[in-house]
Amino acid sequence: MSRQPDAALEKGFRLAYPAGLVLCVAWPLALQVMLGRAIRPSPDPPSGMVQDLGYTFSALTFASAWFVARRWSRVRDSFRTVAAPRRGRVLARETLAYSLLFVCSSLFGLAYYALGGPHPERYARGFIALTTVMFFVFVPRLQAWRKAAREE
Repeated sequence: MSRQPDAALEKGFRLAYPAGLVLCVAWPLALQVMLGRAIRPSPDPPSGMVQDLGYTFSALTFASAWFVARRWSRVRDSFRTVAAPRRGRVLARETLAYSLLFVCSSLFGLAYYALGGPHPERYARGFIALTTVMFFVFVPRLQAWRKAAREE
């Protein structure tokens, strides 16, 4: 016997996922186009400080991916206990929180580029591209939410 799709889940997904797409796909694409045109690196960057800051940005980017993977595991395990009318809000909150964490990678790329560290354009573009990659890899789709709601 098949169950009716949860309307609250679908509504939450229809609102949150497109917002995440704008934050994590459209915005980074716009930044990629603006890099080098509208946004210029610093002409004389501080010596090794920018490179050290780049390492910190890398660690924070990977920490956000680790955090989202761990949080999704916890949310998935307890999602079936959430009342059906609240599931859409939980889905929307989690999707938007994950998206906001991932968009930080783009901000790190902009900061690195503006400070003008070693190879600023290459590393900035890498940070910006990671936003989109992490969104598609780590943000659960509607089917994963439905499965989490049904698991016993």
